[in-house]
Amino acid sequence: MLAAMTPVSQCLRKVDHASTAADPAAGQRVLDALNELESAYRRPSERIVALEAVLHGFDRSGRVGDTPFGRFLRVTVERRQSKWSRRA
Repeated sequence: MLAAMTPVSQCLRKVDHASTAADPAAGQRVLDALNELESAYRRPSERIVALEAVLHGFDRSGRVGDTPFGRFLRVTVERRQSKWSRRA
């Protein structure tokens, strides 16, 4: 029996896949994955923690760094966390 993936794991997997794609839709796939992640949690504080977990999970892979994709992911997550912190 396969264990169900957590929303963070699912999002991280999608972000990881988008980071390796060389097509213009990769950014939209990241945004869709983050939207799905946020919808899995009810409270703003849970969403902030989940977003941080995705960023740190991707960072551990060593690919966030100073790449255009890494900067896009970091800025996108930070903006979303800021939005949720104002609502917390």
